[in-house]
Amino acid sequence: MTVGTTVGSVLLLVLVLYVLQIDVVLGLATFLAVAALFLENRRRIVDKVSNSLAQTKVPFKVEELVNAENLVPGEKHPPHKTADIDDYGFEPTEDSGRDTFERVDVSQDDKQPLETVPPQPSEVSELLQEKGLAAI
Repeated sequence: MTVGTTVGSVLLLVLVLYVLQIDVVLGLATFLAVAALFLENRRRIVDKVSNSLAQTKVPFKVEELVNAENLVPGEKHPPHKTADIDDYGFEPTEDSGRDTFERVDVSQDDKQPLETVPPQPSEVSELLQEKGLAAI
């Protein structure tokens, strides 16, 4: 209840600042204790609100919506759709394809080394000299 009011919050803040001037470690411990009090206060407020929301009664059920009266005269609703199967799974089925790998006859590796990257590290200095980027 101390941290739930403005006066209590200001007093705890002044306490933390005062203890920080005396000793840093003790001030840090005081800060953590005050922070725990603030967190506990917020947790209790959330519990109180969630309990009050849980006690409210749902005004209608979904089944009642299906048979609702027409809002506009002559209103037509499409029939309710149902799923073809009862349960959906993530495992492969018979019609989902094959699980085998087939090699490609021709290699599709068309990558070529860039001209800026020599095949041997010893050729780096020669390449840099040819491009005018280095001088010996």
